[in-house]
Amino acid sequence: MIKHKKILSYLLSAGLLSASTVGVLSAQSNSERSPYSRFGYGTLGLRQTATTRALGGIGVGLRDGFTVNPANPASYTAVDSMTFIMDLAVALQGSYLSEGSNKDSRILGNIDYATILFPMGKHLAMSAGIMPFSTVGYRFGNLEPLEGNHSTYQRTYLGQGSFNDLYLGVAGRIGSFSLGVNASYLFGYTTQERQVYIGSEGASNPFYRTQLQLKGFKADVGAQYQLDLDKEHSRSLVFGATFSPEIKLRSTLIDQHFQSAENSSRLVPESTDTITSQSLHHVPLSYSVGATYRHNENLLLGAGFTYMQWAKATSLEQDGAKPRDTYRIGLGAEWVPDQRGRGIFARSRYRFGVSGANSYMLVPTASGKRYGYNELTTSLGIGLPLIDRRSLLNVTVDYRYLLPQSSGMVREHALGVTVGILFNENWFRKARIN
Repeated sequence: MIKHKKILSYLLSAGLLSASTVGVLSAQSNSERSPYSRFGYGTLGLRQTATTRALGGIGVGLRDGFTVNPANPASYTAVDSMTFIMDLAVALQGSYLSEGSNKDSRILGNIDYATILFPMGKHLAMSAGIMPFSTVGYRFGNLEPLEGNHSTYQRTYLGQGSFNDLYLGVAGRIGSFSLGVNASYLFGYTTQERQVYIGSEGASNPFYRTQLQLKGFKADVGAQYQLDLDKEHSRSLVFGATFSPEIKLRSTLIDQHFQSAENSSRLVPESTDTITSQSLHHVPLSYSVGATYRHNENLLLGAGFTYMQWAKATSLEQDGAKPRDTYRIGLGAEWVPDQRGRGIFARSRYRFGVSGANSYMLVPTASGKRYGYNELTTSLGIGLPLIDRRSLLNVTVDYRYLLPQSSGMVREHALGVTVGILFNENWFRKARIN
């Protein structure tokens, strides 16, 4: 009875934590500044925590009792039966953009995610949290000549907003095999604005605003199998896989057209069109496979592969862009000098990862053709044990380079820092009285 009350209190805590975080995440989208986020749903999140981000995103095969790993719900059963884990993180990113002789740089930051993980029994575990599904954030413009005139007019583009992934997952274990399911609620909105400023006397300047609202449920199924390579359980292999079916989303698309007079900030409404649908937008089918090798609790090596079937998302064919299927591969390693060492740096977890992927959107270029980009990422991280020796301060530094498939496209360099605090508490352990 006491355990059931504690589980109920954890679920209530998860609800309060998610509700408070939802308000912050929905109100801010200060984590992205990329012109490519104008297309599709924006820049996609990958259900990565500070730990898995440092490991190149190899979460599908990662099985670690000190980590909340929503990338594969089957991993939840790795948590100790006496443990409650809460993982919170903030992210800071500096980005550098270049297009020919034009250059721009930004420093951005935001709350990244909030998750919890706890056991429901000896072979059952549950996790809940909120993570970014995608983020839109950009601001750019250009000057173009007026036909039949020697003057120019200016086009400006502005976008912001995000879609969030609020999930609840449960997993069970039978022997060396674990199976888990995440049920997620996707919600949020993005706003994109376009304005033409002519500046000629008596000219009207058109202003367009488009808001996309999405909400709906999705599910992810994950499995893991742990193979011990010796009787002492000092060496093991973990094989993992996940599958997510295509899910339709409810959407509301609001297109507004305004006019503003010269040197006036007042917008005069011209027209408003609203389109609602139960099937126009969707989350595509996807699957992942991966494996990790662990040696003596000191060394972890892993790899992962993910496929997402974005080419069928025809609703994203807007402004000349077109979706395509994406592939991502990641490699990661973690080293702990001495798990039972007395020094803080001897017990620290040192992480390294690399990953590569292609963009899920092909975007229009000045040549009239559509091109995408390849994304290359390398990361370093450290998990510093706190005073209780169980909780961790996870710090990850990652460098991301977007390599365009056409020389005329924008190049992006981004250096990110993710700082997460993972609280690991023995909330189920009974106190002893001498």
